[in-house]
Amino acid sequence: MSVSYQRRIFPIDTENFTPSSETSDTYYILSFISNAGFYFLPLLLAHSTAKHFGGDAYLALFLTAILFHPDFTSLVEAGESKAFLTLEIPLRSYGSAVVPAILIGCCVAFFERFLRKWIPEVISFFAVPFLTALVMGPAILLVLGPAGSFLGDLLSGGLSFLHEVAGWPAVALLAGCCPLLIAGGFPLCFIPLSLSMLASTGYDPFTRPAFLSANIAIAASALAVFVKSRQKATKTLALQASLTGFMGVTEPSVYGVLIPLKRPFLAASIAAAISGAFAGFTQVKSVAYASPSLVTLPIFINDTFVYALITTALAAVLSFVLTWVMGFEDTPLHGLNKEK
Repeated sequence: MSVSYQRRIFPIDTENFTPSSETSDTYYILSFISNAGFYFLPLLLAHSTAKHFGGDAYLALFLTAILFHPDFTSLVEAGESKAFLTLEIPLRSYGSAVVPAILIGCCVAFFERFLRKWIPEVISFFAVPFLTALVMGPAILLVLGPAGSFLGDLLSGGLSFLHEVAGWPAVALLAGCCPLLIAGGFPLCFIPLSLSMLASTGYDPFTRPAFLSANIAIAASALAVFVKSRQKATKTLALQASLTGFMGVTEPSVYGVLIPLKRPFLAASIAAAISGAFAGFTQVKSVAYASPSLVTLPIFINDTFVYALITTALAAVLSFVLTWVMGFEDTPLHGLNKEK
């Protein structure tokens, strides 16, 4: 989030508060500071992915860092190919490439868990990391990195094609499906597309407007549950989930409130689709990357900012009203830690 704000404000000369020239030292320094977060984002994703699947998060981070080693990046820049056991290593740049990182995190975690099942515990503390690095290191350079890059390009290309062909209905469709995508853990898959659009055109008119509609709709639906419910546990959970949702973290609302109550999930999806249609029709676009929320609205500051604000209000009001009208079974909710 902070990186996105920096990307938005770095053209400002902090001494004179005037637009900073792209050749100035201030612009140069703030530019690489803000870009560093996106360039090394794959390392953080590999860490969190491996941790999610029960692997050694730091081992996954270390192995992903192979793709960012100066020796490898210099080979890519020079176009100088190398071979590992007669197998030529594909030369690709992996800066900001999230799909390879996610794939690496998954594979490292599963391979490590496989080794721990068969290697005696007395030697596993050094044998498992050693064998994991020995096998997965070359595999990352030869297979996982290129395969993840290909899948990322395929995903980005397919979604870009959908947006180019369908236009604003594509934004509505994505926004309406966002609650389901969030439930399945797929939002990370849209990072490459958003970053690609930002890099090529300077703005994202597809994924960020869609997720703005969805995130606000999800949070507003949880807020409606808080207001309408008479169950103390449900009210407490819904309020907490709603507040975090308006801050851009919607998983607590989706998993803890909307899915268990069912109809609020549908209400949020409908509201997200309608407000997403408005955002797409008015060509709302972001100029930086962040999880859309009330606190990250500055990423939408451009000539369509007013429409972004209207989209936010429309998503909130529609979702709240639909959740209230459609109702729900007012049973006690205890979140993911429900006691049996």
